Amino acid sequence: MKYFKYICLVCYIFITIVIFVKAVEDGETSSQSSNQVTDIVVDTIDTITPGEESITDKFDIEDIRHFIRKAIGHFGVFLVLGVFSCFTYYLFIKRRLLSFIIIILVGLLTAGLSEIFQGIPEGRVPSFNDVLIDYVGYLIAVVIFSLIFYIPFYIKGKKVGSS
Repeated sequence: MKYFKYICLVCYIFITIVIFVKAVEDGETSSQSSNQVTDIVVDTIDTITPGEESITDKFDIEDIRHFIRKAIGHFGVFLVLGVFSCFTYYLFIKRRLLSFIIIILVGLLTAGLSEIFQGIPEGRVPSFNDVLIDYVGYLIAVVIFSLIFYIPFYIKGKKVGSS
């Protein structure tokens, strides 16, 4: 348990770096990455569902790619970032209200900046909708984390993190 906070910090930093590296990819490279993930998801769904019909027989492949890009590439990545952000700030900052405020602000800042950076490479355009999708994924992680780790301690009248 002694090293858990450092593992969370490393994961938090790594995911943040990946977000910004992916944000500055050119349009073609980003599209190829999204298509590879979509192919994996489609193959997995086709493997685990019974019958001969493919998911691409039911839905247009471009709609599937769009959904996967938003669900995994935006919402999912920021959900995971939110989990590691909560653990990191919770474990390193002892003042709970301060850590909570930082968690909320850092999530919004990361979502916004990553979209702004996306406007730098050719063939990419920042999107306010993507900022919202990113931040909603992040906030869902924060809410779940808060429900599990903060609220039970306050209900019992204890300080969070006290032994």
